[in-house]
Amino acid sequence: MSVDGLWSVLRPVPLGPFLPTYSAERFFVAPGLLAVISADEDEAVACFGALHRGTLTPLLAHGFRWSRFDG
Repeated sequence: MSVDGLWSVLRPVPLGPFLPTYSAERFFVAPGLLAVISADEDEAVACFGALHRGTLTPLLAHGFRWSRFDG
């Protein structure tokens, strides 16, 4: 699975995080959505946060397998 389909929706956050990141994390935003994507040679992990759960629904179109949902 690739995160390439999300690039048309997500915009990179131009500022660095407050605390140092150690796993090549990159932060992105979209209307009502915050995303953290970290990747290495073996896998990519995408974490999303939203004020309203309906904001997450369009992400299903990208075919990601949810491994955890806290909400």
